Amino acid sequence: MIPIGGEIPHKRSNYKSYFTDSGRSSMRLFFRSNNYRNKKVLLPDFFCDIIEQVLQEEQIIYEFYKVNTDFSINQQEINQSKFDILYVINYFGSITSLKKINLDDKILIEDNVFSIQFKNYHNAKKWFAFNSYRKITALTDGSLIKTNININSQLILNSPAPYTKVKTEACNIKHLYLTKHKFTEKEYLDAFNKGEELINAQNKIYTISPNSLFLLHKIKKNNIEKKRFNKLKHKIGFSKSKPKYYSFFTFNIENKDKFISEMRNHNIFLPHFWQKTSANNVLYNELIAIPLFSNYSDKEFMRIFNTIIKYQIK
Repeated sequence: MIPIGGEIPHKRSNYKSYFTDSGRSSMRLFFRSNNYRNKKVLLPDFFCDIIEQVLQEEQIIYEFYKVNTDFSINQQEINQSKFDILYVINYFGSITSLKKINLDDKILIEDNVFSIQFKNYHNAKKWFAFNSYRKITALTDGSLIKTNININSQLILNSPAPYTKVKTEACNIKHLYLTKHKFTEKEYLDAFNKGEELINAQNKIYTISPNSLFLLHKIKKNNIEKKRFNKLKHKIGFSKSKPKYYSFFTFNIENKDKFISEMRNHNIFLPHFWQKTSANNVLYNELIAIPLFSNYSDKEFMRIFNTIIKYQIK
């Protein structure tokens, strides 16, 4: 008779998970855990410039592959390329199709910067994936890693990164500015900029801060973002992504800078994905991303929604 009670049994997982302070630290952890300097990374030609900076710092060889305006990729072209590591970005919570790519002897890195949770959808034999909480939540730092590759976790310093204290204080100053009319806009912007300077100068790998780890457990999955996504889709008529996790609504526009400037005139500050890199892709000049986060009230979202609909350049 099978015993009941006591410790709960569970099957041993083939995956290990780790926390670092940021997506860039997770990347550094991957490349520093093993010697990849003679390996070639195939990188999408639409990406955050920090990725290229890390690759250059770690002396990694890389080439680009084309990302289409709907975020799809030419899988046949990738199969014909010579590479050791395929770097894939799951743009804005969607999952990039890799069905026709032979990954048997390749390493797959999945950048899930826009997703809170993720898994090995492609059943890659050599898989390393990570996200970045500060891009899609109120957390000031934190990146979750899931992998079936050996990682040297001793490279992760058991303390929060120096920038997290500055970023947290900046968030507090902004909150008091918005709710209590204390401090000034310049004061919280200066604090945020100081935090960015610290993370940009950082080369070490830290763990997630205790405060962010605490707040992470308070994040609840809800349908607010999905409802807002569908509302924009119904009005605008299309979106560039088909997400599993809803964080942004995206579309292309011919004069991106003018549109962002018009929104700024209405005190709406849209994120800029991304600054142009050494790669050439029309998405740098045309992609607009609308935040859907539940930490914005319905009133705030409707102000964003109505302003975008009124001033959208078609």
